[in-house]
Amino acid sequence: MRTIVILAASAALAACESMPPTPPPAPTIRVYQCAPSAGTTEPESVPRPPVGDYTQEDVALYITQLHQWGSRGWLKVARVRERSTRCQAMADDEEETD
Repeated sequence: MRTIVILAASAALAACESMPPTPPPAPTIRVYQCAPSAGTTEPESVPRPPVGDYTQEDVALYITQLHQWGSRGWLKVARVRERSTRCQAMADDEEETD
């Protein structure tokens, strides 16, 4: 009986001494922030159309303002697209070097 108790105690102590295997290292997660800057996403007020008794000159000025407003919007979209493309290219380059 004494032998069984000694064997059980030594088995229990031997199990406490063993170390569990080390876990594998956590994967590296890279976060890229390719968000456009605040200035490129701020809305611009739309030109107001002429109201009431207006002339052809008023209409021409409105159309010119509307065209300029639209052109600025498309330039903003192009800048955001360029920035996003550059950021994506940088992220792809870093992933290839790993």
